[in-house]
Amino acid sequence: MTFRVLLIKFYKNPMKNPQGFLCLILLAASISIVQTQHLAPAQNIFMQGNNINTCFRTEGIFNYDWVTFTDRDAGFIWPVNSNIRRTAIFTTGIWVGAKVGPQRELRLSSSAYASQYSPGNIPVLGQVPPSSVCSDPSWRGYHVQLNDPSLTNGGIRTKTAGGRQYTFNYDSWANWPVAKGAPYVEVNGITGYQPSFNGDRPGIGNGMTARPEELLYMVFMDYTNCTNDTHDAEIGMPGGTLPLGVEIHQLSFMFNCPPLQNTYFVKWKFINKSQYNWDSTYISFYNDIDIGAGACGSTDDAVGCDTSRELVFGYNGDNEDCNYGTNPPAIGHRYVQTPLRYTGNNNDTAKLPYDTITGYVLTGLSGYYYQTKTSQDPCFRDPYLATEAYNIMKGKDICGRDIINPISGLPTRFRYDGDACSRTGWFDSLKYERRDDAIFGPISMNSADTQIIVMGGSITRDGGNNFQNVCTLQSLSDSVLYHYYHDFRNCIPIGIQPISNEIPQKFELHQNYPNPFNPVTTIRFDIPLLRGVDAEGTQLVTPGREGVLLKVYDALGRLVSTLVEQDLSLGKYEISWNASNFPSGVYFYSITTGSYTQTKKMVLLK
Repeated sequence: MTFRVLLIKFYKNPMKNPQGFLCLILLAASISIVQTQHLAPAQNIFMQGNNINTCFRTEGIFNYDWVTFTDRDAGFIWPVNSNIRRTAIFTTGIWVGAKVGPQRELRLSSSAYASQYSPGNIPVLGQVPPSSVCSDPSWRGYHVQLNDPSLTNGGIRTKTAGGRQYTFNYDSWANWPVAKGAPYVEVNGITGYQPSFNGDRPGIGNGMTARPEELLYMVFMDYTNCTNDTHDAEIGMPGGTLPLGVEIHQLSFMFNCPPLQNTYFVKWKFINKSQYNWDSTYISFYNDIDIGAGACGSTDDAVGCDTSRELVFGYNGDNEDCNYGTNPPAIGHRYVQTPLRYTGNNNDTAKLPYDTITGYVLTGLSGYYYQTKTSQDPCFRDPYLATEAYNIMKGKDICGRDIINPISGLPTRFRYDGDACSRTGWFDSLKYERRDDAIFGPISMNSADTQIIVMGGSITRDGGNNFQNVCTLQSLSDSVLYHYYHDFRNCIPIGIQPISNEIPQKFELHQNYPNPFNPVTTIRFDIPLLRGVDAEGTQLVTPGREGVLLKVYDALGRLVSTLVEQDLSLGKYEISWNASNFPSGVYFYSITTGSYTQTKKMVLLK
């Protein structure tokens, strides 16, 4: 990153803070500020699986747009159907710090506006990767679409977000890098990965069978350019230590179903690929929240955390924003799975969606910190050195001082942990440029150990004003946690809409309308109050829900589209089918439940 770009980012409006501007100039004289050039250039991959459009880089940076603008800009666009570009996050990065080996030497790796990570893996435990890893183009991002049969073999689609067109080049499912660690859903019962639309498919791992709209998988590690050199430093990217030897597998996914249309998920697997054990390990996510674009969007934000929910969030400091207008949104990250800490106590259990582990606890959110460019306190700025960043991870300021809650007068590891919804306790009552850190630890990681963190990021303006949007965000994050712990089984694909509160007396598949049609038609069906089976033939444990399959076949009986494959509550539903990618002709649509099957004919005329 050039120094000019740093000035644009760090001081979008320097005349509002000339002292800070001068401070940055002085820092530039003493700190190495470089942009890493990777042997194989890092990719920028956009995802748009629902109402969110955002960018992921294969070097551990996301929500940061390096592509659309020469000087880079905020990369998290919401909502996509706005005719102007509205953004809520400038960038997000990953910090990992630990005391390494018997000497407990501090090592730390980081990313934010730039990165110390490089695409690729660490093939041999305890060894620096050979340069062939960093020049291998197969260490890229793998992006698949899971609900459009025409994209099973890959393809290109164009979508609009914020008034701009984006091109999405989806991979074939056959290219899903299972050999590199990418997870998949076993469907056909045959050992190994044999992908097909109704067979094995890319998945989110750990035995979960959820079918997101989109998945993006990548691997990166902290031996920058496959060297064991000391890490450089930059704003948001504290440096000064040797690499840890951490390998990170990142899986991003989106669901296009209410209430997850405004949520994106990221799952990380952190692997200690060094020869040393790591003590006092912390993992932190650095987030530059800017509700709204431009100088006004970066200087009127407030932040906070909800420790009861493992939720960190940002919102506008007032109810007007130059980009979003009245009622600007609140955005937050709910950490639905946090690292495991070993206790050895059989009374301790860590409950996960796919397992319950005895003798362990989930760390939960262990600290929350924010920094601002307007502070006159030198201990309250962005960290540049690894020692400063590690102080933050331990729940201190960058100088190692305790953080004092002004309400209780007691030391705390959580800034602004009051109730921002009810405006009680220690909440952010000012509006400034904010960058925050969600912190997890300490944990111990022996050589070859792994840890998993899963985050669901949501945005909303359904509360009606900037403060009430925090309340709505808290509720939305509860729904995110519920769906994660239930394998997203109740995530009804977008397009399926309950259309009546009336309780149907019988199953019924209605005739589509219009019919004939070109290219969109609507299909209605009714689910009565019965105990059924799920889409895989397993008896449901919840009365009043029914496994529903709604599929479309061509005149030769070949499956062309699966419209519904979900457990549905009783009610009347409708869903639209867009046949723009199919030729004119006769088609059949069929509904199957545990106790009912019906098929009807429809005609596509182009």
